[in-house]
Amino acid sequence: MTKAAGPLVGYRVIDLGMIFAGPLVATNLADLGADVIKIEHPKGDDVRKTGRFKNGQGLWWAVSSRNKRLISVNVSKPEGAEIVRKVAQTADVFIENFRPGRMKQWGLDYETLSAVNPGLVMLHISGYGQTGPYSNRPGMGTLAEAFSGFAHITGEANGPPTLPAVPIADGVAALCGTYAVLAALLARERNGGIGDELDLSLYEPLLSILGSMVIDYDQLGHITMRRGNRSTWTVPRNAYRTKDGMWVAVSSAANSIAPRMFRAIGRDDFANDPNLATNPQRLQRVDELDGAIAKWVSEHTLEETLQRFHEFDVVAGPICDIAQIFADPQVKHRGTLVETEDAILGKVRVQDVVPRFRRNPGHVRWLGKAEIGADTQAVLEEVGYSAEDIARLASDGVIKVASKD
Repeated sequence: MTKAAGPLVGYRVIDLGMIFAGPLVATNLADLGADVIKIEHPKGDDVRKTGRFKNGQGLWWAVSSRNKRLISVNVSKPEGAEIVRKVAQTADVFIENFRPGRMKQWGLDYETLSAVNPGLVMLHISGYGQTGPYSNRPGMGTLAEAFSGFAHITGEANGPPTLPAVPIADGVAALCGTYAVLAALLARERNGGIGDELDLSLYEPLLSILGSMVIDYDQLGHITMRRGNRSTWTVPRNAYRTKDGMWVAVSSAANSIAPRMFRAIGRDDFANDPNLATNPQRLQRVDELDGAIAKWVSEHTLEETLQRFHEFDVVAGPICDIAQIFADPQVKHRGTLVETEDAILGKVRVQDVVPRFRRNPGHVRWLGKAEIGADTQAVLEEVGYSAEDIARLASDGVIKVASKD
């Protein structure tokens, strides 16, 4: 087993999470070197059965559970919950994303755990948060993407609200949860070693990154609507189809960029027009300007378009599918994708750890392990269970221990 590396080596994290936000926080921490103990039901985590498979191995599981040790415990049984409490005594962080109240029901609430481990940082993630009239409602990423307003502003102007193809709400909440945990650990160092309890909903982190949508409504009564790939405040900004059926994205957030774009497509009249000097002015003629750019791009290949735009210092780039990402020289040079070995899948390329640490980088040490309970024996021995105890708990169906074959 590859040795842990990264700035979080020495910290222990319990991952009692489900699809997807809670486990992704733990993945982020594991990538940076934390000892993450993933607790899953003896029947196996649902992510094992999600997505695409190769040789019987769930590919999404391989990514989301990388760098984690796996123990299999039926937490709904009293002896199972007691196991988790014992492991929690040795942990710095406890992450869960069950419906509010479930941890209390199992005796795994913050008051119980912190009474014996005052330094514990406990992160709760739920659809609508631990409080409020919706707190007990089931909440998945899809509902958060809808409830936050994200889906309402995504899609073509004359089309329906559009949900993302991947769990964006979970990913954004996981990033928010990760920095919240790190902030709590930093605060613990400064306040005498006392941990904290963190309450994170799925919808609030997504709402927090939606720009000026909230203040626009509060101050002006303006409700942001769908505009396709156009922006409500900058022109030109769109996705344009090339002659060879590819796509290029263009942004002109700074007013100095737009004249360069117009000159690149041979429209010096636009570039020199004082009535098109600012974004608010260009918004008044967005159809005319977008139409001219779209027509020019449609007459050139992606390579020709990008070469021309780069010559004129236009802020533009390809809209890549995953095959283009794999082949891109920037991605290769940066090592954005890293190759690792897996016992079942063989050589595998996955996203590397981000961000980069110069002195103490994290690593993808292993992918999500295939066998349920792969590390049950080792972890339970670490917290004081004997071989006889472990055998009895396995026989009673409280835990599952991986075979030694």
